[in-house]
Amino acid sequence: MKKEVEEFLRHCRENIIHNGQINFDIARSYIANVPAMYASDIEYRLLFDWHFSPAGRQLQKHEVHELFDFQRYIASSLGNSYDLNYQFWQFFVFHAIANVKGKILLEIGGSLPNDMLFDLFGVGSYINTESPDYISAESGKSYTSKHGNHEKRRTIFRNAEDLEIDLPRESIDIIFSVACFEHIYDLESALRACHAVQKKGGLLYSFFAPIYSYLTDGHHGVIPSHSKFNETPWGLHLLSHEDQRIYLQTSGITDPKEIQDFLGAVNFDRIPNRLYYEDYARILTESPYFVARLDDVAPNYNISKMYPSEVARVRKSNLRIRNLNTQGFRALLQKA
Repeated sequence: MKKEVEEFLRHCRENIIHNGQINFDIARSYIANVPAMYASDIEYRLLFDWHFSPAGRQLQKHEVHELFDFQRYIASSLGNSYDLNYQFWQFFVFHAIANVKGKILLEIGGSLPNDMLFDLFGVGSYINTESPDYISAESGKSYTSKHGNHEKRRTIFRNAEDLEIDLPRESIDIIFSVACFEHIYDLESALRACHAVQKKGGLLYSFFAPIYSYLTDGHHGVIPSHSKFNETPWGLHLLSHEDQRIYLQTSGITDPKEIQDFLGAVNFDRIPNRLYYEDYARILTESPYFVARLDDVAPNYNISKMYPSEVARVRKSNLRIRNLNTQGFRALLQKA
């Protein structure tokens, strides 16, 4: 790494924790400088991308570069201080790439705290969306309400497909979304809407999982609990509708109304969407955006060894299913 970058990181590492507490003055200085280091120092960028990737997060402590050990620790500690986990981690990665300071930021399907946005990262202004469908599914719960009002903050209670109703064309600098794209009912329309309201040259970053074609928790909770199942029947959501019915019947669920309600929950709620791996790959690459990065999120290549009978059952039942082992995607898109 460049000498000045290494010296700055060593200074931060030595001073960012004081009496067991995070020194937020040092943290703000570190956060402010991450995008410049990422943009100007190729070695820093490569190491950053690795250490903050899904695979890199699994590294054992002795495998982590000393100057990235504390950065990962600080990212986790700051996330915990805002009662966030993966949301903070992904926003931090997005900041390194896009530099959120002073920008007009749109978040699709999430809600971040004011002190994190404006005091730590220096976001210029923030607009977030909450889907009425999702609020309804969560029994009327809004995530934004817990953060309170702020002069730089605005919330739009609307599906992402309908952004243009509330936002002028080419008014947004950068767009961020985490654990949301797997919920959007019409992702193609949502991406067109994002593209329309974003300024030219702007970046869209999305990290989302699990997707519906993932064998285990890809169903995203739509498989109801039932006394006939000691654990969730993995892959049930991926079977053909007729084979789903047969599976329930052979498991001892015989009441027609009970079966109808069960399968209705599995197959017909608006949340999550029922897109497969190949659907996302096509939708993202054929959107109006240029694709700068499209990564599988921590694929489990050995899922067929871990769940051989479940995989075999899906393969026999549903010829459309191909990729069962990828949990989701990390996408970095740019409006040309």
